[in-house]
Amino acid sequence: MHFWPATVNTSNSINTVNSNNSNDAKLYISGCLLLLSWLLLPFVFWLLGLFLYAFAVKKTRLDSLLVAAVSVSLSILIASRYIGYLWNGSDDMPSYLMAYDRYDELSSMLSVSLLYAKHGDALFGLYSWAVAWLTDNDIFTYYFLSVLITYGLIWKFCKLVDGPSPLLCFLLIILFYKFFQFQWHLIRTCMAVPILLMGIWYAQKNKKYGSLIFILGGLVHFSTFVLLLPLLIFSKHLTRRWSASQLIVMFLGFVLAALAGVVAIKILGSVVNNYMVNKILTRLVFEPNFSKLPSLLFFIVVNLIALPGYLKTNNVAYLRLFNMMSYLTLLSSVALFFIGEELHRIFLPLYLLYAPMLLFALQYIQPKSITGAFLFLLMGFHIAAFSYVVLINESKFFYKGDKHSHPLERRGFDYLVMFKRYWNTEVIYYDGYRNK
Repeated sequence: MHFWPATVNTSNSINTVNSNNSNDAKLYISGCLLLLSWLLLPFVFWLLGLFLYAFAVKKTRLDSLLVAAVSVSLSILIASRYIGYLWNGSDDMPSYLMAYDRYDELSSMLSVSLLYAKHGDALFGLYSWAVAWLTDNDIFTYYFLSVLITYGLIWKFCKLVDGPSPLLCFLLIILFYKFFQFQWHLIRTCMAVPILLMGIWYAQKNKKYGSLIFILGGLVHFSTFVLLLPLLIFSKHLTRRWSASQLIVMFLGFVLAALAGVVAIKILGSVVNNYMVNKILTRLVFEPNFSKLPSLLFFIVVNLIALPGYLKTNNVAYLRLFNMMSYLTLLSSVALFFIGEELHRIFLPLYLLYAPMLLFALQYIQPKSITGAFLFLLMGFHIAAFSYVVLINESKFFYKGDKHSHPLERRGFDYLVMFKRYWNTEVIYYDGYRNK
């Protein structure tokens, strides 16, 4: 931002203002055309245009409308899939829907959630019960709303972080192919993560308000609440820049604390017969599993890219993001040897943190031609990976639609047509893997 002195040439100021107004008008017109083209272009091409628009601009008045368009589209796409057969029974959605089908009296909400969905998180159970009560247990509405609310919370987090481009940040998060898949079935965790992260963020300035939001997130998903609790407790220290020696000491202390936590859980499980403790114990075994190592390496690389900027910046948002992401990356590195197969449950917050931190970090790297090329490659990777996941269509998106038209070919208008079709007909799912 430029602060012009009082003696500045008036004609130059007017020209500058006129130029800025002209650029704003062009961006606004481009955004409006992009919104209209959603109805007419195949969705994957529209996404490509949206990425390019987000790359070219920082923030515009149309960002929220563009986010709404992509969020509604993806929510319809995900909620249209055939539920239950994925990944040899690892699809969690049938469990949620088995509970959802049986929500009746509010007094039995928690017991039904625990019996069928295998969770006792009161706020998510209350939300699910309320949707069931309002819609007469309509499955499509529940699935669609759950995903859409999550996208809304992620957008809120992107705006709260206030990075260089919230719209690009949002797209890099939701279209990361693994996170896109997680939203098919880990709906409770995906909904909780942005709430918990916002709680940590707000706690920096207002501990009580931030803690309240964090507790609400914990009532949506308790396991992630426990995972991120240290970040809330030490929220005042998240804007510190740590020296190399301090980081080494913290790393060693972290490893010792993690090992002590594992031993404590083992001891507790030997004397207490509790569902949550037993659930943790079944996964907490010393069985190194490196199937999730490529994802972990990606986040480690992002941390390394961000390190030069971290050592120079005075931006508190950047410092906070780096410290939060470093904590989760270290935790994941330790967990690789204990719950390697379930490591994606620890990764989930990283998918929300990496994008804003990366956009901050690239501001400190020269020359800009390299950072621009890197961002283009990253956007291309997201589009290609997302397209591939939808292309193979193992989840049978739009299985009630025209079999000759692939989901990638469908336009925004087709999405609205499919929304109406699913809204008016009953959605079925396979519960054979869970109903035993």
